[in-house]
Amino acid sequence: MKQLTFSAAALVALAVLSGPAHAATQGTFSLGANFGTAMYSNSDLNDALGPDVEELSSGWEYGGSLRYQVSPRFALDLEVNRMVPSSTTEDTGNPDIEISTPAMAIPVNAVYEISRNETHAFNVFGGAGVVTGAKFHAEQGGLEDETDAATSFYGQAGLEAQWMMSPQFALGARAFGRMAKAEIEDTDIDADYSGIGFGIGARMNFGGTGE
Repeated sequence: MKQLTFSAAALVALAVLSGPAHAATQGTFSLGANFGTAMYSNSDLNDALGPDVEELSSGWEYGGSLRYQVSPRFALDLEVNRMVPSSTTEDTGNPDIEISTPAMAIPVNAVYEISRNETHAFNVFGGAGVVTGAKFHAEQGGLEDETDAATSFYGQAGLEAQWMMSPQFALGARAFGRMAKAEIEDTDIDADYSGIGFGIGARMNFGGTGE
């Protein structure tokens, strides 16, 4: 949690210290890929699992997005992000118990550039969409069980930094918060993906109609 908070603060500080912006190219499309980790609430589910099971409080994430530069500072971004909250519980004398609540987040983001210079750009973003394919999965010693998938609302907002390696290619990092819950089948318990996340990635630009 402290690492993710520090990362968000660092992005804000870099944006403030950055020099004047040269506008992004209007009409540009870009493809991005991200990999990272996140902290999830899952408080109701963790309570239901009990103290003998490791909490589902963190996991890896990966995905990508297609972005269109509507104006020099404003872009729309269609994102697909796989979330995999998971935990492993040791069971003395038996195989470990693996549990997870995998799901896919599909938001449409509005991205606004707050600062840019020749090598860096800093954006704020926010979006809404759906979390889909959300399910509870358990496995022990080759035996598996999982619920049917559920779909629900998804929302997020955060900060993004980009380091331009060339006019067409950039490396990036982002820190964000999200709100998302999906009810687990045949229960009154939610898989709660709400929390904070941090990711790194790359973005390739193409197209454009000029400044």
